[in-house]
Amino acid sequence: MQPGELETRKIFEETTTKNVQTGISFAQDTRKLFRELESKVTHLENIIRQQDTTINDLRNSLAVVQTKLFSGGTE
Repeated sequence: MQPGELETRKIFEETTTKNVQTGISFAQDTRKLFRELESKVTHLENIIRQQDTTINDLRNSLAVVQTKLFSGGTE
């Protein structure tokens, strides 16, 4: 081996190891973030469904009131 070749290989291996560990860490963090976002989206979809139901109920109630009002009274 030439002088410095052992040190160069050691530095190369350390750098490669750090790069691989960084890639693994990034992938794990990304998966965790994706799961959290997926949970939040599901929660928001449920809220939207509930609000749609509430809006439809209010529309039906309003239709009854309007029908009564426009039919000639509040009896």
